[in-house]
This record gives sequence, structure tokens and C-alpha cells, in this order.
Amino acid sequence: MQKKLLALAVASMMSAPVFAQSQVTLYGTFDGGLRNQSNVDGLGGGLLSMDSAGTYNSNRWGVKGSEDLGNGMKANFNLEGGFMTGTGVGSISGGLFGRKQIVGLSGNWGALDLGRNYTTIFYTTGAYDPFHYKYTGIIPIAGLDGARRNNTITYTSKSMNGLTLRANMGLGEVVDNNAAGRNSELGVSYANGPFSMGIAYGVDRNATDTADSKQWTIGGAYKTGPWEFMVGYDRDDNTTFAAGGAENERKVTWLGGRYKMSGNNAVSLAYYNDKNETSTTSGTGKLWILGFVHNLSKRTEFYADIDNRKVDGSMRAAGSTDNSNTGISIGINHAF
Repeated sequence: MQKKLLALAVASMMSAPVFAQSQVTLYGTFDGGLRNQSNVDGLGGGLLSMDSAGTYNSNRWGVKGSEDLGNGMKANFNLEGGFMTGTGVGSISGGLFGRKQIVGLSGNWGALDLGRNYTTIFYTTGAYDPFHYKYTGIIPIAGLDGARRNNTITYTSKSMNGLTLRANMGLGEVVDNNAAGRNSELGVSYANGPFSMGIAYGVDRNATDTADSKQWTIGGAYKTGPWEFMVGYDRDDNTTFAAGGAENERKVTWLGGRYKMSGNNAVSLAYYNDKNETSTTSGTGKLWILGFVHNLSKRTEFYADIDNRKVDGSMRAAGSTDNSNTGISIGINHAF
């Protein structure tokens, strides 16, 4: 009996460090507010709404964790889903964890993750978006390349004196054609002191391997005292391979800044120019947005914004009689 108790005690002592070196975290954000828009249909109709995936910050809930494998190596996982504020239903296609679902390893060499993940272009661009991926339903940046890919292999290097390398490949999983449906991206980011910049390039093939999208982005940011300034550019060329196939070109240019008024208040202003062209049509969307944030605590923010978007050419809705749309948002975002 004593030997059994001694063996159990030794086993418990040996297993304790393993449990101590593993951790799992439940987290999320919940954005609740109201948004009023004029001329939502191009015919003068207005809309007051609440139900969105988060006006200021995208709603999410998730669980993440890591296990220390020794010698600087860790096993990591992250499962993250989204939901609508007004109804609670899922906000992103892809199932319960449609925002992100990855498992992988990390060490002194960087991190390698497998699953549904954000793209390299998404991670690169976020550093020089004036709103840092807030108001994603209004600002035309977060979804420039679709933001996420299924069946993705992602590599992220450790920071090397401010330099970070990223690469991802999303498998198309088409029988006897590894190129069909595949997404491949490569990016470089640099952040050191007040200056940061990034550049990324990607190629997307459609599921039938009859068209592709070649996209690249470049931009930078500079911070001095309470001020931060950003500028960026993204170009996406879509081509159909067949003779006489259609071509479409999208170019988005933006600039803006943020001023931290005090420890609890900040204001941001930005301009985005979104231009689409084909061989027969063209259209432009011009967006101005002014946002204010007051930190009620470390985890709770009050926000408000006013934005105006003007469109012309092919970007106008069919039958539209007015090309201007103004929105006003107000609400609270809470992180847990």
C-alpha cells in the first residue's frame, strides 16, 4: 500500500510541471451600438440599425492556448468565431470558428500554423491602416484579398531587429490540379522606433484554374509624440485566361492619422480612394471618416464616428439617383 501511495505521489510531482507549462485562455470582444445611414439604396432611403458584426470592432469569441515543449518550442492553437450584435447568429461563413482555427508550432525559428487563417496581405496591411482594422464594415481595406483562407499553411518569422517575414499558402484541394484554388502570399514588415512599413504580394487561382488575381500592397506609418500618420496603396489585377477573357483592376489608396488627445481620448481621420476598372467600365468610391474613442477602462471603449462616401460610374447602385451616403455611429466596445 505504501509503495502504491509513493508511486502516485512521484507521478503527481512529475506531471505537475507539465500542467504548469500549459495554458488556455478564453477571450473576446462585444461591440454594441447604433448606426444611422442616409441614402443607403441610392434613392434617398435611410436606415437606423443595430445588428452588425460590430461597427467599431468586429465581434468575436475564442479560445487559445499553448504548451511548452521544451528547448524554446511550443505547441499552439487558436479557435475564434464571430457573431452578430442584435441576433447572436454567426457573422462569418466557415462554421463555429469561422474567424480563425489554427494549430501549430513555434520556436526561435518563428511559427508554423495550419488551418483557417488570416492572409499575409491582411497582416501586412493592418499596420498602416489609419484605423487599424476598426470600422471594417465601412472602410474598404480589411477584405482586400478576402482576409482569410481555408486549408492554409502559414509561416511567421521572429522579429529580426524589427524585420518580420510572412508567407502563406492556401491549398485549393482540387483533384489532379494543385494550382487550382490555391492562394500564395509573401510579405515583409519592418517596425523599429517611430517608423514602420510593409510590402506584400499574392496570387489567387480560382477553383477551375481559369482565372487568377495578382495583388500587392505597400505602405508605412510614422509616430511622433501623440501623433501617428499612415499611408498605403493596394492593387489587385484579376484576369481570365481564356481568349478574350475579362480583366478587372482595383486600386485602393489611403492616408490618415491619429491624435491621442489624452490618456483616455483619441481621434482619427482618414481618406480612402477605391477605384475599379474593366475594359468597358470604371467607377470610384471616395470615403472620408472621422472617429473618436474614449476609454472608459482598460477593456471598455466608447466610440463615435461620422463618415461620408461618394461613388460614381460603375460603383453606383443600379437606378441610383444620388451618389452620396453619410453615416453616423455610436456605441460601446467591451473586451473580455
